[in-house]
Amino acid sequence: MILSYATSLVAIAATAICFIIITLMYWRSPSGPLTFKRRVIIADYCLLLLYLCCHFFRSRNDETEILCVPSILSLYLLWESFLITCTTFSNGKIYANKYALLFYNLLPMSLLIPQMIYAANGHIYHFQNYDQVMQALNQAIPMEAYMRIAFVAGIIFCMILMIVEFLLQQIKYKQQIIEEKGDIRGVARRNTLYLGTGILLVTITIGQFIPTITFHAILKIGIVFTVIAITRFYVNLHKHIKKLESHSYNRGKTIKEKIDQWLDQDPFPLSNTELTMEKTADSIGIPTMALSYYIYEFAGKTFLSWQSECRMLRCRELLKDNNKNISEIAYECGYSDLAAMSKAFKKRFGVAPTVYRKKLSGRKRPITSHTSQRATFIDEKAENRG
Repeated sequence: MILSYATSLVAIAATAICFIIITLMYWRSPSGPLTFKRRVIIADYCLLLLYLCCHFFRSRNDETEILCVPSILSLYLLWESFLITCTTFSNGKIYANKYALLFYNLLPMSLLIPQMIYAANGHIYHFQNYDQVMQALNQAIPMEAYMRIAFVAGIIFCMILMIVEFLLQQIKYKQQIIEEKGDIRGVARRNTLYLGTGILLVTITIGQFIPTITFHAILKIGIVFTVIAITRFYVNLHKHIKKLESHSYNRGKTIKEKIDQWLDQDPFPLSNTELTMEKTADSIGIPTMALSYYIYEFAGKTFLSWQSECRMLRCRELLKDNNKNISEIAYECGYSDLAAMSKAFKKRFGVAPTVYRKKLSGRKRPITSHTSQRATFIDEKAENRG
């Protein structure tokens, strides 16, 4: 008992200290594109603290409660947060698979309802070992025991799906960077961190089925070392970001300011479809490492997806000018033809370029010339052919 409480308190204290360090560090940072990522990281620490606090009250008579609903639920929230964290750092936006996210939440919630009803009525089991589980199953109507097993099985099933999705996502993301000949050192370091965290989460999950206090004591020591390693990683990453974003490092301008200035040039620099990461960095006047950081860490995209996004934003801006033919805009932004641009534009903004321009024209209500009407008609025909 003393060993269990001592290791639990150490783990809670270490996590709380690291949580305070991270929160203070990010609290002082200016708001920007990285703000959401930082909030997700802070949420991870909060959920880990929640799990450790739930786990603190599980030990009795030299055994730790197994199949514990609050502990498993808090652990599941930590798994879900871990998946969102990985996605956020790989894609630069919140988890996009809405149907999977809905499934990950609805299934556990539906299985949790019977547990909440049993708890409200005061009829809930606290299994300290598997003998107690077997006694519950051998009752005349072992419905509560079966519902507990169903709850745990549903949670484990969702966790396995998360692991598969996470692995496929990271493999795809790394492969994209390799194909683009980008700098994968930052991704490799982050993947090592993800691997360590994933192994720890799997071990904690296995611990939900092991009542031995010694196992959980060793596990909590592992949590302490992992939390310290994660905190060091984020602190070093934050220092690296501050250095790259400093004005002195970039001769009076931040990386974002230099890139934005480069993108505002006329002709549009990304109209050259043969630009590589190195050529782009040289053209902007920043080190390749700095551009790689900006795209992969700051924007959270691959080089190709970043190029596509910049082209789309440029297209949208140029569509405000009714004097420009949409086909001309397509070539100016680096697309081979109008059909290619139209397809990409519709995928990004949900409407075709001609429809988008008509909406803008409807708001402004300009006097459209006969020439502009003819140009729009030609653009619509070209889009329909695509």
